[in-house]
Formats: sequence, structure tokens, C-alpha cells
Amino acid sequence: MAVSGLLTLSLGIGAAWAGAIEDGRARLQAGDAAGAYTALKSEERARAGNPDFDYALGLAAIDAGHPAEAVAAFERVLAVKPDHLQARAELGRAYIALNEPEAARREFKTVRDQDVPPAVRETVDRYVSALDTGLSGGGTQVSGLAKLTVGYDSNVNNSTSDNRILIPAFAGLGFGTLSPNARAQDDGFAEVLGRVSVSHGLAVDQRLIADLTASMRRNADKSDFDQSIVGLNFGFAQATPDYGTFSISAQLQSYWVDDEVYRYAVGALGQWVYRTEAQTDLGLYLLYSHLTYPGNSPQNGDRFMAGATVGQPLGGALKPYVFGGVYGGLEKMSDSAFDNLTYSFIGARIGGELAVNERLAAYVNAAIEVDNYKDPEPLFFKERSTVRTDAAIGARYQLKRGLTLGAEVSYTNADSNIVLYDFERVVASASISFDF
Repeated sequence: MAVSGLLTLSLGIGAAWAGAIEDGRARLQAGDAAGAYTALKSEERARAGNPDFDYALGLAAIDAGHPAEAVAAFERVLAVKPDHLQARAELGRAYIALNEPEAARREFKTVRDQDVPPAVRETVDRYVSALDTGLSGGGTQVSGLAKLTVGYDSNVNNSTSDNRILIPAFAGLGFGTLSPNARAQDDGFAEVLGRVSVSHGLAVDQRLIADLTASMRRNADKSDFDQSIVGLNFGFAQATPDYGTFSISAQLQSYWVDDEVYRYAVGALGQWVYRTEAQTDLGLYLLYSHLTYPGNSPQNGDRFMAGATVGQPLGGALKPYVFGGVYGGLEKMSDSAFDNLTYSFIGARIGGELAVNERLAAYVNAAIEVDNYKDPEPLFFKERSTVRTDAAIGARYQLKRGLTLGAEVSYTNADSNIVLYDFERVVASASISFDF
């Protein structure tokens, strides 16, 4: 936001500021809203009630992410100076941040009805128009993404690199030689991905949401492992002023391998997301999916998953953002005769991102998952257990608005007690994406 918010350029700040007020203003002008808020907050007990001080505190509070305290400060200004239009306009902005559009519209309308410069009236009219649209549901918004990725994959089929293995059920026959498709295969690839998202407002705090995603990956030589995915999510979201946003959606997905349907998934996702006054992003989610494998019905089953996420901007010139999450669940086969494929899992993810400059961002993330299977593998006489670790590092460069170049290197290691499921994988890729 601009240092003095909506009306400062047109109406000016007014009386000269001194002491803590001057320090707060200087910090705001330097873009340090958090520092201005801290400096002014320490003086609040002694200076609250002084309109100049309260106005400065309100500006710092709203730009530092403390809208409730901004409302209190601006209301103190108006208690002493009811005609302080700057404070009333900023009060409207604070109400928007608190998701109280009716109160915001009231304050902006009061400003608009006064004798103010044309530029100010035009700006306030835009706010009121936007609020009117929001109060009626916000209309329909459509966004999308088109992305092309090319790269190299050291293990397109997620298979062991061993050529010969010993299968205990046939130990008397000695080591067996795996077919080429059962061993790690490297190849170049190209992938296209498209996504369209639609949001339709029902009320200021309610909306319908839909998201259609499709991707197709083709390998240069190993076409047996070509993959395609089409997924559709649609549901409902409810925002609240104090408790974040709750949403529930249905999910449909179809997954192809070598141009044949490999798996269908039908399920539901429930989510809660919330941003605290300290700008911490919190989230919880529950996921259920029924999985159907047309060519391998014994693998049909149900997947249950729950998780929690947290993210935090750290501030500073590079705008670092760190995040993490934990999750766990169960994938259970419909036919108990195949409970060697039933497994529980638990995992964790961490990562971070830096804004190197206005156009370039760099990121890194890592994840670990532990899978434990219920019954012994028939040919290996023991329950499978796998620890999978993933790590990736990459960068994005914005060529212009909506057009971004990307590069990424990722590594996967699956450490299994059954050699057939033990593998490593490295993928290096470059991409170009268009957002609209």
C-alpha cells in the first residue's frame, strides 16, 4: 500500500509531526511499516487521544497487518475530529482488511459525500463500486495457466537399477534377470499442462469454486511410460471474519499411462485456511478418494489422508517465505485378500522461497514419507516398508506480467526393504508458463 494510504497525496497529512510521530512517518516512507508500528505502539499509552499520533499509528497498524488496532486508532481520531476525511477513508480501508465490507462502504460513502478534490472522489468511487460488487457476491472470476516443460528424467518408470534380484519364493532358482521395463529407464521428456479456475461469488463471504487441470507428458523414446492426467475439483468456500476460510470440494481424476486408463479417483477434500495478525498462514485438510484400477481390480481401494500446514513471511529485502507441513493416512484395498498392498503412511514437508529481485525468485523444498504395508509380500515373505525422500531446488524469472521462465532440479530416493521397490531418480527441467 502507499505510505499514507488512500488520500494522503490529495489531501496532505496536515499538522507537523514531532518525536515518535516523526519517527513513525519516516519509517513508513522508508517502507518499514512493521518498524513504524513498533515505534508508535510503544508510545500509545502516553499519546493516545492525540489525533496526529493516532492517525500515524493507524496507518502503521494497517500496513503492518494489524487492521483491528488500526480501526481503534482511526476511531479515536474521528472522536476528536469528525471531519478528518483522511482518517475516515483509512478506517474504510481497515474495515476491508477485517472483511467488514458494509462498514467500509459506510465510511467511504461519508467521504464521497463531502467536498473533496475530483481525484479523491474518483478513487473513493472505485472503492465503493468494488464493495458493491463484493456485497452482491463479487461476480464471476476466471483465471488460468498454460505451461510447457522440457527436461531429462533418469528414471521415468520409478524402478530399481538392479538388473538381477533374488526372489525368496523362487530362491532355489537363483537370481532372476529383470526385464528392461522393470529396471530404471532414463529419457528426455516434454510436458504440457493447462489449468482453468472459476470462482463465482454467492455473497461477500461465500463462493462457488471450480478447477479443471489437464497435463500430458511424452518421453522421447520410452513411450510405454507416457502419462496424462485430467482432474476436476468443484465445491463451496465460506469465509469468516475471525476464523479463516472453510471449503469443501468434490474431486474427480483420470490417470493414463501409455494412452490407456490406469486409474480413476473420485473423492472429496475439506480445507481450512487462516492468516493470523502476524501474517502466519495456517491450514488443515482432510482428503478421501476411492481408487479404481480398470486393468488391475485387486488394487482398487480407498485413500484417507489428513494434514496440517504452516507458512511464514520473515520480512527483509529478499522477502523470504518459509513453510512446512505434516500429514498421514491410510490406503486400504477393497479386497482384504490383497492387504499386502494396504499401507499406512506419514510424512512431512519443508521449504522456502526468496525474492532475489523484482523478477527473479528462488526456492527449495524437501519431503520425507514413511510407508508401512499391512501384510507380507507373497513372493518376498515380509511386509514392505519404504522411506521416500524428495528434494528440489529451482528458480522462476518473470519475463513480463503473466509470462515466467522456470528451471528446477529434483531428486527422489525410495529406500525399501524389498529391492524391487528401491530406486533413485533425478529430474532436471526448464519451463515457460503463461498466467491469465
